[in-house]
Amino acid sequence: MNGLDQIGVRVVTAPDDAAPSYVPALLREIEALLAELVASGRNGRIDLRSLPLLPGDDARLAALLGEGEVDAALEVTGGTRVRETGVAGVWWVTHANADGETVAEFIEVTLVPEILKTHPQDVRVGLTHLRARLAEQMQEGESDGE
Repeated sequence: MNGLDQIGVRVVTAPDDAAPSYVPALLREIEALLAELVASGRNGRIDLRSLPLLPGDDARLAALLGEGEVDAALEVTGGTRVRETGVAGVWWVTHANADGETVAEFIEVTLVPEILKTHPQDVRVGLTHLRARLAEQMQEGESDGE
């Protein structure tokens, strides 16, 4: 016996309000990204799921950023929600899997989040579909007039 079993161990935990919040650092990072967007037009992104956020940090950050005017929902392989915050150019983007579980969450600093932009190939397909509909309308109009 080496005496280690005789050493008393007491676990002490800090109260929740004593734990440092990551929110001030996140706000500074958002500020830097927003300044970069203003100065150069360069977009930025913060992966919230990769950060050691404390319980309540995300709600505190959301409250400090506020709510904007845009709230878009997309259905791809799972649900994606794109919310503009109360700070122009700062967006909160949440991706979920098919079961509705959040799998990714980002703060995007950009004029418009990339996921909301129409892909150029989709625009080409849209043009083709519109032209087909116009052609159908023209044919229907000719047959109505006879």
